[in-house]
Parts: sequence; C-alpha cells; structure tokens
Amino acid sequence: MRSLILLIIIFLCATTGVVLLLYVIALIRKARPSERTHMDPLPPALRLMWPVVNILQFHVSEIMPTSLLVKRKRQLQLAGLEFVLKAEEFIAVQIVSLLLVGALGLWTAGLLNAVAGTKIWATIAGCLVGWFFPVLWMRDRRKRREKDILRTLPGYLDMITLCCQAGLSLTGAIAQAVQKGPGGALGQEFDRMMREMRTGASRMDALNALADRLNNRHIKSLVSNLTQAESLGASLADTLAAISEQRRTERFQQAEKLAMEAPVKMIGPLVIFIFPVTFIIIFFPLVMEFLATTR
Repeated sequence: MRSLILLIIIFLCATTGVVLLLYVIALIRKARPSERTHMDPLPPALRLMWPVVNILQFHVSEIMPTSLLVKRKRQLQLAGLEFVLKAEEFIAVQIVSLLLVGALGLWTAGLLNAVAGTKIWATIAGCLVGWFFPVLWMRDRRKRREKDILRTLPGYLDMITLCCQAGLSLTGAIAQAVQKGPGGALGQEFDRMMREMRTGASRMDALNALADRLNNRHIKSLVSNLTQAESLGASLADTLAAISEQRRTERFQQAEKLAMEAPVKMIGPLVIFIFPVTFIIIFFPLVMEFLATTR
C-alpha cells in the first residue's frame, strides 16, 4: 500500500513538472524579442541577463498596469535612460533582480545553517532588496545627471551668449555650443533638440520639449525667459547674459552653502568614531594605573 501511494506521489510530481516545463516553453515561444534598432547599447551587467529580460518584457507589457508603465517611462526619461531601456524592460530587470537576490539570500541563510523561519525572512528580504535596487540605481543616476546639468549650464549659456553677440541666431548659437562645448547630459539634450528642429519642429516647441524631458527648474526658467524675450522682441543676447550671470551666482552660493554645511555633517562621524577612540587612548593608561594601585 505504501509503495502504491509513493508511486502515485512520484507520478503526480513528474506530471506537474512536465506540465510546468511545457508551460514555460510555451511562454518562451510566445514571447517576442524587443526591437533595439534605434536604442543605445546596453551596460555590461545587463547584457548577461538580457536573454531572460528579453523574454520577460513581452509578458510584463501584457500583465502590468498602464499607469506603472507610464510612471517607469517617465522615470527613465528623467534619468537619461529613455534610449537604453523601455518601461517593460526595466520592470523585467526588476523581476530578474528580485529572483537573483532572493535566491542569494536563501543560499546565504543555508550556509549559516539557519532555521526554516530565518530562511524565509532572508528570502523575503532579498526579494525586496532585489526589487527596489534597480529603482534606487535609477534615482542615483538621475541625481548625478541633474548635478552634471547644473555644473555645465553656465558654461553653455556663456558660449550661446557669445555666439549671439557675434551675430548668430539662437539656433546657430546652440549648434555651436553643442559642437564646441563640453560633453555631458546637457550637451546630449541640446543635440537632441537640434535633431528635433532639423526634423521640422519649431524652436520653441523643441525648447519646451527639452524643459519637459529634464524637468529642471533652471532649464524651465531659461526656456520661459527665452520664450518671453522672443515674443516681446527683446535682445536674446542680453537675456542670455543676465540668465548666465544669475546661474553662476546661484552656483557660487550653492558651493558656499555646501562648504558651510560640511562642519555640521562632520560632527556625526567625529562623535561616533573618532571621539570614543580618543577617549580610550587617553583614559586607558589612567584606568589601568588606578586599578593597579587599588589592588
């Protein structure tokens, strides 16, 4: 009787495994690979997991709600990854990261000979870390990109101002700034704006699209001032010179603010790490001498 029950269990397990295998094969065959003809090259880390991501992204686009896909698309655009990953591809990367880090957490708990409850919690924690890690990486990239834009904005404004004062139009001045100016995120966005204008978009529409992509208050202020100056017939060179001087002053004030915040931020590491060690070095000989005299 026991042998019959064991055979039935083995048969059911084998049947379930075969059904799951056939289902996975059907999902793989159904998936359509992502088209990357006009996309930027993938980072090296993503190339390793791309075959799995390429399969998952098709099913993600069918399952995930449209609101989440739109939100991820906007976040990728602000981080400068719009032409590296699509929204469904990024969510597929999150799923792969969830599985990998969750498996790593379970394996680590197994190496430490943890109990079953600890293994479950380690797996759950690993899954959460794996799901949110790509989002944190994207936010960090967005912050670094915004800092790079603010750092290079005064230089670009100076070059555009000089070109306008030399007699070039605003479009020609931006083209010269893109060609001769420093690289970085702002140069890439200006270059994209020029491509949009060459395809038929008006200058103001291209500038508004630039401000919408970057979602930066300084860029929005620049576009608003240029639009107002052009509509009123004011001198673009004088407007750009005033904006450039204002941006440079704000950058200097920001540097002063960070320099004044540095001593305050150093108090925490001093109190936590340096002061205790100093006290130990100073008072250890005194304590040892006191203990020796009281014996």
